[in-house]
Amino acid sequence: MKRIVQAWSAVMVVFGGVVLLAAPSPAVVKVREWRAAHERQIVAELMQLVALPNIASSKADIIKNADMLTGMFEQRGFTVARVQTPGSPVLIARRDAANAAGTLTFYMHYDGQPTEAKDWTIGQPFAPVAMLGQTRFDLASSSAALNPDLRLYGRAVADDKGPIVAFLAAMDGLAATGAIVPWSLRIVLDGEEEAGSPNFTAAMTANAAAVRADLAVVVDSPRHPSGLPTVFYGSRGVTGAEITIYGATGDLHSGNYGNFVTDPAMALTKLIASMKDEAGNVTVKGFYDGVVPLTASERRAIDEIPNVDQKLLEQFGLARAEHPESRIELQHNRPTLTVAGLQSGTVGINARNAVSGAATGRVEMRLVNGLNEKTQYERLVAHVRDQGYFIVTGPPDAATRRTQPKIARITQSGGGFPIGKGNMDDPATVMAANAIRALDQRLVQMPTIGGSMPFSTFDDDLKLPTIGLAVVNFDNNQHAINENLRVGHLWEAIDIFAALVTMTR
Repeated sequence: MKRIVQAWSAVMVVFGGVVLLAAPSPAVVKVREWRAAHERQIVAELMQLVALPNIASSKADIIKNADMLTGMFEQRGFTVARVQTPGSPVLIARRDAANAAGTLTFYMHYDGQPTEAKDWTIGQPFAPVAMLGQTRFDLASSSAALNPDLRLYGRAVADDKGPIVAFLAAMDGLAATGAIVPWSLRIVLDGEEEAGSPNFTAAMTANAAAVRADLAVVVDSPRHPSGLPTVFYGSRGVTGAEITIYGATGDLHSGNYGNFVTDPAMALTKLIASMKDEAGNVTVKGFYDGVVPLTASERRAIDEIPNVDQKLLEQFGLARAEHPESRIELQHNRPTLTVAGLQSGTVGINARNAVSGAATGRVEMRLVNGLNEKTQYERLVAHVRDQGYFIVTGPPDAATRRTQPKIARITQSGGGFPIGKGNMDDPATVMAANAIRALDQRLVQMPTIGGSMPFSTFDDDLKLPTIGLAVVNFDNNQHAINENLRVGHLWEAIDIFAALVTMTR
């Protein structure tokens, strides 16, 4: 990578042979000053966007979001193309720079996770509110600077609408202060990420020329729990299976037929329990085979990350981690097998004294570098077969029921993501990481994050140098009730986007 040279007035430090300065550039400083004078305007735009329902399954709502976002980007001088897919449209916003240093492509998504309004205890999913501690805050009450600990509540406020508005605010601040953006920009907005982005890769490969770039920045996921600015160089893949264990042809009285018919719920739990040992290691044969070890750079990056294991245990009310010998960031680079759901019989006021005729569980597997969905699924099926089960792909017929004492139906869960793995030593990703680090010399570099997203679309399918960027607070409750965004993180996200689009080679 070429030496980064900018006219910054600060103490110089050396990192990886590159001279960095522990202060933001003049352009970022001016954006901060602009932001301080327009805080309520920025938050109001975000709240307006969050108030628009955006569950991927509601096509009418998704189109309304696409329309609003098109207008928001066009107001900033972007031209927006809408790529139609069998599902939700993908938006590609484009703005070219004169004598461009190159092109940057940013990925974000505009759909949100399904949620039940009745479960929310702070605000409503699409009626966002601001809270300072336990007190509701009236954003129109004064013109004073907003407390950075103020939180905005609403579905998708953090995942992923907050980052979109932060990017637009950075562009507003740069334009208002006359800063030069030396890069041509492409912003890709996915409308189906929370549904597994089933049409995204095909849409991108068909429009590869429109998003070709010197660097792709995938913007999603919460920051590291230390709270420090966070970049990542890969995301885990995800796949899974739904397993149904069959007993009698229907539910039976537990007193009359307990000890006579097989209890599918008991059998299912024993089967699932056989998939892990007491130390928390997966016992499925070959489950860890093929995992690519971390590089020296990746191990060094993890060693430099603040250890937050004890902080997380305290927050989650746990006595110990499943793997106390290994910190969480190392576990992000191992495949997982978890139980995502169990269903059999009834509990509570609807409980019945009956042995269920079937029991179903959903098992989820996160994949890391060197593994693939097909192989891991086949290993899981082989494990079930090794436990003595006859495998079916649909409800068993009468003949199968009468001849097979142990029957399991297994179907692979759809909507998963393949593994994404970038290169933290690539000059383009180093350039981006250093631009963020130069803001104040704080940066967490994660070789792989725990979650899954279409990272591989850019680094694998489009062959672009790719880096991930996490800007929202780690305790944002994404995918859960009371999703929130800390305002201080919104402000820092604006700084980071301004630093990235004004960085020099």
